[in-house]
Amino acid sequence: METIGVLLSIREWNHLRRKKHNDDGIWHLFAVKGEELSLKIVYFTLQHVSLQLLKTKAIEIEKDSGIKKHTIDIPSIIYNPTKFYQKKYIKLLRELSNHPKFQVINEHHIIKKKNLFELIQAQSELNKYLKNGKENDQNNAPLTFYVLGQKSPNKEWEIPIIYVKDSSEKKHLLVEASSLLENQPQKPKEIQEILYDHSKKLLKIIHFYYPGIYEIGLLFSINSNGQIYIDSTCSFNIILKDLFAWNQQLCQKIFESSLKGAKEMIQQNAIPNGSDKKNQPKSSLNGKENSSGSVKEKKKIKHLNKDDLRIWVKLIPFEAEEMTIKLPGGLIHSSISELNALQFGIKEQPCKIDIEGGVLLKYNTYYSPIEILISSSLLAKLHIPQDMVYQLKVSTDKVIIGPTIGLLLGEKNQIYNPAYMEKFSDRLGIYENFGGLVIAFSSRSVDWEEKIAYGMIYNPKQKHWEYGTAPIPDAIYRRNFHQKPVWIKQLIELTDEKLFNSHHYKKSDLLLLQNDKKINKHLPDTHLFKNTNELIEFVNKKKKVILKPVSLSRGRGIFLIEKGLGERKGYVLHDHRKGFRLQHHIPDAKGLKEILKDLNVLHDKYLYQTYIPLLKINNRPFDVRVVMQKYDKEHWICTGIECRVAGENEVLTNIARGGEAITLEEVISKAGNHLTIEKVEKNILKVCKEFCDLMDKKDEHYAEYGLDIGLDKEGYPWIIEANIFPSFKGFKAMDYNRYLKIRYQPLIYAVHLQGFAVTETGEGTIDEIFHPNNSHD
Repeated sequence: METIGVLLSIREWNHLRRKKHNDDGIWHLFAVKGEELSLKIVYFTLQHVSLQLLKTKAIEIEKDSGIKKHTIDIPSIIYNPTKFYQKKYIKLLRELSNHPKFQVINEHHIIKKKNLFELIQAQSELNKYLKNGKENDQNNAPLTFYVLGQKSPNKEWEIPIIYVKDSSEKKHLLVEASSLLENQPQKPKEIQEILYDHSKKLLKIIHFYYPGIYEIGLLFSINSNGQIYIDSTCSFNIILKDLFAWNQQLCQKIFESSLKGAKEMIQQNAIPNGSDKKNQPKSSLNGKENSSGSVKEKKKIKHLNKDDLRIWVKLIPFEAEEMTIKLPGGLIHSSISELNALQFGIKEQPCKIDIEGGVLLKYNTYYSPIEILISSSLLAKLHIPQDMVYQLKVSTDKVIIGPTIGLLLGEKNQIYNPAYMEKFSDRLGIYENFGGLVIAFSSRSVDWEEKIAYGMIYNPKQKHWEYGTAPIPDAIYRRNFHQKPVWIKQLIELTDEKLFNSHHYKKSDLLLLQNDKKINKHLPDTHLFKNTNELIEFVNKKKKVILKPVSLSRGRGIFLIEKGLGERKGYVLHDHRKGFRLQHHIPDAKGLKEILKDLNVLHDKYLYQTYIPLLKINNRPFDVRVVMQKYDKEHWICTGIECRVAGENEVLTNIARGGEAITLEEVISKAGNHLTIEKVEKNILKVCKEFCDLMDKKDEHYAEYGLDIGLDKEGYPWIIEANIFPSFKGFKAMDYNRYLKIRYQPLIYAVHLQGFAVTETGEGTIDEIFHPNNSHD
């Protein structure tokens, strides 16, 4: 029998453990239903989970209703009917959900009311279900409709039950609630049809914005005129308890649906490369899809000449049966013919392109765009947000509207909302220099069949983020490294490799550069931790060694080990994991092995390297953070240099540990007369450029690095770390304008990747994309 793990709260788990012979409890009923489907059900709680060992304490209900308690491997399919409140358990549930060995059904259960309403308001076909300002509770009938949505593994939503609660909390099946609805204009059957229609539309949107939800309750109310409104969502756990206390037969039906879904997941996992078609992208597309779903051969855009057409435009919809876009004749060079499609993002739609009239391109700017007529059917087909200013360019056979820029987020879809996105808004400070679409989305929120992303779209007029949909953007800035590799691979293919920061460059990746002759002389001697004997031998040789966790940043998890000198024999272990430094004096190698084992260093992935005695000012060591970013496909530029000086009595320089950021000029002037800023800066930039050029030879697409450079007492540069996801807190405090320029640069790069222009911002003026002498009159 296949095993399904059911995640309970510690209270429910203890309650089940004590009731050794109670065969009428809710989880006994669940176990019986599981047995009918040839599934073994085990119950466990997050409190007993060990992710290091992949084990948990669990309870199994045996046939005689007895309770068996034992330690098991965490089941690969985890069914979660429980809502967790403590942060540590929410975090652990998230880790289980992200772990490649496990699939969690119901990563969470509810949507905050504010976020739900914002989501509904963004959908024109749904916002009519929200109460407007004229509605009030006095006009509402004292009834609440509970709709249960359950999602199958192929992502189709089912609604197994709708019931009603009256003012006294008494429950009724909707089809049997005629007496409660006698004053309503609709009959119960008509109300049920309306609720099905409302719920199906809402559940479809919930699937893309909250893909971790598999079961959810939707709560509706009805007013005296028979108008039905969405009130909120509720936890599946609430509906489960309602049904168990009221009608266990209905409860069994719900259990059966949940268990069949879990069983289907097991069967999918048992098939090599098994995956449901709706959740996973198709493999290896070598080109972009057209509207019929067929794959077009990939071809490069051939620009007509060096002054290829790029103009600012605003799209004006008009009604027409045929998908059409109308271009003023003055925009089209005489050599352009055979235009037959419009591209937005990665989607390309065959359409009619009319050439009519003329236009004067003089003074064409973001603030003075040309109005382009486009049929509303074409606008809707390509999911083009209308209320924006775009750039337009022409290739050999199509018109391209853009730029379209994606910010690829992680898989915590439940936290992505307009308020969360505000931390990205400062990146859009020069939005008017390039225009177009900026959408933040998760790879879990992509409709892979339609190639549509569901996410947060930046509204340049209101300067905030809104829920919205758009085609997968033509260039994507990866902002997180917790996505399934198959999704990243597909996005890389669909964007013709214009997804950048495609690989999470980790500390351990520096090990791969030690054979490169140019770079290795700037790398500390570094090794991946495998066993304590090799580490101790390295400490004995180098005298002082630093241990770093491969996957953590901001100085977390770091240890220093020193070999005792002279009368001070043995070793000193400096533990920097807390907000203070803890020293352990250890007499011998055996003691060092034991303490490393006690500190769990043996269980985590660490590397160790020679400690570089950093240059100091006022007896405080510092290192240099150099930000290297792509300007275009061929060129790296240094967009910022800061020095991070360690706090008082600190060895680590991280800002998060009390370090402070100051300029390179200042530290060099204080560090010693034998060093000059010109020579130090030249040497630093030389090694950083060599590193970035080396990265361009890799198969991955990198466009941003935070390189931590250590300077020894002679001013010689050492590459301590290379971060693909660097923090810019020091720049923010030291030079806010520099900080903003660093934040802007990845979006500028995304625009250049697509062949669109970025204008320069002057004193109250904007340079034009099209100058009068370049217009095609």
